[in-house]
Amino acid sequence: MSVLAGIHAVKHALDVGEAIDELMIVKGKSHPRLNELVHLARKGKIKVTFVPKEALERLAEGVPHQGVVAKVATKGLPSFREWIDNIEEDEQTLVLILDQVTDPHNLGACIRTAEASGCSAVIIPKDNAASLDSPVVAKSACGAMSRIPVLRVTNLSRTMKDLQDAGFWISGLAGEAEILIHDVKFTGKNALVMGAEGEGMRRLVRESCDQLVKIPMPGRVESLNVSVATGISLFEVVRQQLTK
Repeated sequence: MSVLAGIHAVKHALDVGEAIDELMIVKGKSHPRLNELVHLARKGKIKVTFVPKEALERLAEGVPHQGVVAKVATKGLPSFREWIDNIEEDEQTLVLILDQVTDPHNLGACIRTAEASGCSAVIIPKDNAASLDSPVVAKSACGAMSRIPVLRVTNLSRTMKDLQDAGFWISGLAGEAEILIHDVKFTGKNALVMGAEGEGMRRLVRESCDQLVKIPMPGRVESLNVSVATGISLFEVVRQQLTK
């Protein structure tokens, strides 16, 4: 089970028909937007319960819940093998790989950016990653997880080898790289690998990349937030693909 907190996130889930098991509304509060959610839930035959504020705060894990939390049935995520078997041989596609992104705000923001840039999938390790069931991830992703497959894999390095065998060129973002990302020609199938702030990519993940590239940073800041770096990098690929 995953949890959505906040009026906007829950309204979006109801509008797109996500499999909500239960809508939980704070007891004793009446508000037109909350009343609308109750109406939509009952129209969709979704269970509605009224609970103390403390119960919502516990489920929301710090996300501003605005008086509403939805329990969402965890849908079966496609396996990596199922996903890659459906990639066309000559298809131009982009994939985001996240290594050790354990902060749920960053993970959600990266998933949101990946969906916005037209990525075919986001790939994360089963370990060393924030939980996809976290309401913080869901809030930061702003509904993107319902529109893009997020593939959890056991061995990231082996998965990267499978991508390479399928024709993907893998570029890892690293501050010490000599190649600027703007000097790379992104054609065909591409995967971008982003590591966590500070630690970066793990050694085997780094060694599994076809090349290491960096974002030009003339200022004194040593590194960017991973979600910011992800946005810059993904949209550089998009820019090239739209202007070639």
